Amino acid sequence: MINGNPIDWALRVCQSIAFSLHCCIGLSEPWTGVMKHVTEGSLVCNNFFFPLAGVFLGTIAYLNFSESNAVVIGVQCYIAAFHTGAVFTHLRVGHHPAAAAAPGIFIVLAFAVLAIRENFLFAVIATSASVAAGVALGCVFVKPKEGYSRPLLTGEEGSE
Repeated sequence: MINGNPIDWALRVCQSIAFSLHCCIGLSEPWTGVMKHVTEGSLVCNNFFFPLAGVFLGTIAYLNFSESNAVVIGVQCYIAAFHTGAVFTHLRVGHHPAAAAAPGIFIVLAFAVLAIRENFLFAVIATSASVAAGVALGCVFVKPKEGYSRPLLTGEEGSE
């Protein structure tokens, strides 16, 4: 079923596996509370938003293998925006910066698929716009954890 570039296919398989897993997490959120736990209650959405998001993530995982180049490009932009939101969430709630690396990889994967399917300039522009959208949505949906603005280093070692 690989139509075209095998690297493009492999990257989209990785993305769709991740989105399928997040689909399951979203669908089960009202009963498990895993997203509220991981984000330490910083998401402003109620629990019944998540099953709807789960269905949408499953749809994205499926559409990532569309025969239409335009659909796959739209999916890649969504993937970049979604994972930018995840990076933003981890950082905004005060998780260690390394926690943001996992979703950050998927922004790079989306950029690579866009560059393979179109060209480098298009990939830069589309990824930049998607990242901006992800940050904007993060500002709307994620409230900072109390004490978020405290310095990471306290005491004399951080005062220089």
